[in-house]
Amino acid sequence: MHNIMIICPDQSPLKESEKWLSRYGFHVNTSATIEQANRYYEWSEFHLLLIDQDSIASLENASSLLPSHLRRIVLDARPSLSTGVDSMAQGAIYYLPLPTDSETVLKHVVNALEQHDDTPQTDEATPSQQSDEDAFTLGTASSGIIGQCAPMQALFSDMRKIAGTDVTVLIRGESGTGKELVAKALHNLSHRHNQPIISVNCAAIPDNLIESELFGHEKGAFTGASTSHDGLIYAADKGTLFLDEIGELPLEAQARLLRVLQEGEIRKVGATQSTKVNIRLVTATHRDLIAMVRQGLFREDLYYRLYVMELLLPPLRDRGDDISVLSQMLLEKACQKHKRPIYHYNRAFDKAIRSHHWPGNVRELENAIERAVILSPPERVEAANLKLASHQSSTQQGTATLTQQGKTFTGTTLDDYLKYFVQTHQSTMTETQLAQSLGISRKSLWERRQKLEIAKK
Repeated sequence: MHNIMIICPDQSPLKESEKWLSRYGFHVNTSATIEQANRYYEWSEFHLLLIDQDSIASLENASSLLPSHLRRIVLDARPSLSTGVDSMAQGAIYYLPLPTDSETVLKHVVNALEQHDDTPQTDEATPSQQSDEDAFTLGTASSGIIGQCAPMQALFSDMRKIAGTDVTVLIRGESGTGKELVAKALHNLSHRHNQPIISVNCAAIPDNLIESELFGHEKGAFTGASTSHDGLIYAADKGTLFLDEIGELPLEAQARLLRVLQEGEIRKVGATQSTKVNIRLVTATHRDLIAMVRQGLFREDLYYRLYVMELLLPPLRDRGDDISVLSQMLLEKACQKHKRPIYHYNRAFDKAIRSHHWPGNVRELENAIERAVILSPPERVEAANLKLASHQSSTQQGTATLTQQGKTFTGTTLDDYLKYFVQTHQSTMTETQLAQSLGISRKSLWERRQKLEIAKK
């Protein structure tokens, strides 16, 4: 049987948890204050602590009064991003709003107990263990990647297991899910964290320059090469190289990258001698590399070199309560960016966000919240200013028909036309020509490709 301590004032909504947690088979004790719990109980008897933020808000050294080994969930009747970050930094596994329904609390209680051995530990821990835990905790703001849902916890578990190795990692997930954040977190958890991490977006570099950018070139290797250039792989020596959108890497560059992985050396464009490098390679893609292998667009031997360890990022729509936590953080960030007072994260705003499908994932969420901050009045952030409903209703309107080069286009938005135009012309036009024809920059075209998932032929 698991022993749970609840610390909360008598009038707290958390007080009700004692009854139904007991019904589920937990042995529950309650205390009004931390001092009372210290006086009457031995902390070593408990597996988990549920604590009302009001019980510790007035205590300057509340964290020091609680044993470091005891896992805890903090619940707050006035939740805020800053309090949540502080609570997680001080050892809380979860930070939840009050009042909270019994099903939500039960789910987090079970998750917290399953994350560790059921046997209570002593307060003693080695200095190295304490410093490692304090320095970088996945799922908190300090790690750069936030998440408490089950898919994210599974991801964090895998990350902890592989971070200390030099194994090659392939990160897969939809566009906008935060693949680069995962790569940086892996680097920060690794023994290479004091060395550089070099991030390269393979889709953002023109095909004729990618080899020079990655592998370097000698002076005079091609027209315009007036000086020698070391390349980004060499810059990542002894550190981590992150290749985002690896599926966009040209076949010639794929062959060179394969040699780096097999031999641990690079040869500059135009050079006769190779240079040894020691890198940890992390790659990412939203594309189906196996399908690309079948189509001859990706080298099979390179695929199996990259597919040593795979990390899967869940889409935002599958992350449950994480959506609200991320939204609160992004709302505060947008307010600070645009020098607005910090808006209260209200229920209507949250409901609008939770009801949207978010095909663009976290990137789309961040843009929508920034839009709402800019358009809302000073006293209140308004859900209507997310502009989500108008976007959804536009897809229900009558379609417009447009004929070009003998083909008929049927769609409702500019994005529909852009996707049609690129897919129709990409076999006969370069990326630069496509961008010029559409009246946008090459970078904007690449961003639209990612957002609309328009694969290159």
